[in-house]
Amino acid sequence: MMGNILSFLSDILLGAGALAAAFYCVVLSRKLNRLTGLDQELGGAIALLSQQVDEMTLVLQAAQSSATGTRDELTELTTRAEQIAAELQNTTEELARARTAPPSPPSSHEAIQEDSGGLKDGAASLFVRHAERVGR
Repeated sequence: MMGNILSFLSDILLGAGALAAAFYCVVLSRKLNRLTGLDQELGGAIALLSQQVDEMTLVLQAAQSSATGTRDELTELTTRAEQIAAELQNTTEELARARTAPPSPPSSHEAIQEDSGGLKDGAASLFVRHAERVGR
């Protein structure tokens, strides 16, 4: 009888161990499925990140070429501005010299030619003759 009870208890313990092993296998199977899904998701994430890196590389190259073009354009404009500034400085100096120099009075013939405002020589001479008659 005692042998039967011990045999029965050992059968129960063996069944419980088998159930525990089956439960443990189910848990491991679920973890393995999650890990496989995570691996697939991780692979997709890596592929997406790789595509984004490629796109950012193209954007960076476009920005660099644009910056190079802008730099060249700014260099050209700066050179042109320096040339114009030098011309303006020279013009300002000439005007300052012209202001300090005493003006020479124009002759009556030159004054009439200036007053004619770019008329033809015949018209300017008409005004000169008229000025001579009037007594200017």
